[in-house]
Amino acid sequence: MMPSWFNEWWTKLYFVFLRPLFKWVLRNITGQCELLRITNEESDTAVKVQKIESSLRHSSFPDLRDCATSTSVDVSESVKKIIEIKNIVPEKYPRFEISLQNFLFRIKSYNKLVSDAEDLRKIKYSSDDPSHEAKLIQLWEAYSEGQPLPERIGAHWTDLGFQGHDPSTDFRGMGILGLEQLLFFASKYPKQARQVLSQSYHPQFGFSFAIVGINITEMGYSLLVRRKLRSHFYSLDNKEPTMVDFHQVYCHLLYEFAKFWFAAKPKDIMEFNTVREQFHTYIQFTLTSPSACLQSSFQKHKSEI
Repeated sequence: MMPSWFNEWWTKLYFVFLRPLFKWVLRNITGQCELLRITNEESDTAVKVQKIESSLRHSSFPDLRDCATSTSVDVSESVKKIIEIKNIVPEKYPRFEISLQNFLFRIKSYNKLVSDAEDLRKIKYSSDDPSHEAKLIQLWEAYSEGQPLPERIGAHWTDLGFQGHDPSTDFRGMGILGLEQLLFFASKYPKQARQVLSQSYHPQFGFSFAIVGINITEMGYSLLVRRKLRSHFYSLDNKEPTMVDFHQVYCHLLYEFAKFWFAAKPKDIMEFNTVREQFHTYIQFTLTSPSACLQSSFQKHKSEI
């Protein structure tokens, strides 16, 4: 394993000297800038978008770097600016403008998705907020098949896998995002949500459903922020995904984790962190595929209806 100083030195050498030199050589050989070469590649959309994003992030032009990080950039104007800076002749490359717009929309939408998820995560659950309390009641009714909530605070919450009598304390780590994703799963896919809840009662392989659900929210959020979900979102037909699309990823992760947990046959709940890490590694490996799709079979069926 290389020492950290060597990795830092090599990274600086590559981005400061070798990469610009390599780009200059290719431009003189092909007569095309890096962005133009990428858009003309015969490869998956997700691969192209990630390459475009990387190229923009390491550009020497601040306006171009903004295209890779901003949530409010004007895509149409940015494309025009890129064409001007890179001296690209639209008549010679008629598909470039449309293709680049599509790629930039996907990058911008992913950045906004990260921002929106972070905003929800930062909202702490408050028992003084009527909207928060209403969602908590909806959560109970969704997983108890319409049975009214006995009391706001009580031992019945442990039936859903919360740690104590007041579930609000379990949302401290992931804020309202954790609550909304548990609720989305039950609202959108009640059969599968109750199936996972039922599995959590297993006498040997049982687990705390709500706590695991919030933990999976953290996993999905971490993957999103670390930009590991780009291969999934950049492969979608919808070039402007929203929080609903992120919630769909959550449903897939929680449902598949339950299957993974039972397949692992853990001795007890103390092995949760080990199994979770194995599942996390498996998901990250899945996401290395250019056409990664974090979608379970029941979600595909639902989208076709």
